Amino acid sequence: MEKNVNKNLKDGIFNYSRKNFAEARIFFFEVLEKDPTNPEANYYLGLIFAKDNNYQKAVIHLKSVVDTGLSFIFTQQCRMLLGYIYFKNKEYRRAELEFLEVLNSKMESVQVFAALAAIYYQLEDRQKSLKFAEKAYSMDQFNLNAKNTYGYLLCDFEIDIPKGLDIIREVVRVKPDNPAYLDSLGWAYYKKGDVKAAIVSIKRGLDINKHDPELLEHFNIVTGRKAK
Repeated sequence: MEKNVNKNLKDGIFNYSRKNFAEARIFFFEVLEKDPTNPEANYYLGLIFAKDNNYQKAVIHLKSVVDTGLSFIFTQQCRMLLGYIYFKNKEYRRAELEFLEVLNSKMESVQVFAALAAIYYQLEDRQKSLKFAEKAYSMDQFNLNAKNTYGYLLCDFEIDIPKGLDIIREVVRVKPDNPAYLDSLGWAYYKKGDVKAAIVSIKRGLDINKHDPELLEHFNIVTGRKAK
């Protein structure tokens, strides 16, 4: 039985790496038929369902890994994925719990700090949001997401707008077509009082992703269509 499980697992991972997700899913389910708590099969099935935006099934498989705790590495990876799913679904307290568990396991990373900064921003806890954004930025000042988050908060909280604007400019110079970074730049200009530059930057972001809710909200604010 172990030989068949290992072969199916290997074939599943191979197909996953080739982005043959439908085939990979078949192999992983065959693994679970013989080994229902297999952490690797559940982890990859969680990834596949998350890619399909089937978060309900993704959570089932990811929580299976967390609940059994058979693999430390897979457990923490699944906690992070659960955190991202909860955040996307605006379940911020659940997302907070997952990322704090990862942090308590001594797996400190830029991704964990940046995620917690975003979570506390949504929970309107400015102190914790800035603290974790600073930690992410200090850990890796070349990480664009960490730089963008830290620069954005410096401007949004009006702590140091010139410094925040300079940081976001550096990010946009590297990734000039990223709508999230263009939004941050536009918001930084708005906080600085340069409404014209703000409109130009956010409009560029909307040209790339016209349905992004944060871009639309910021555009309405900077153009005076919505109260701040």
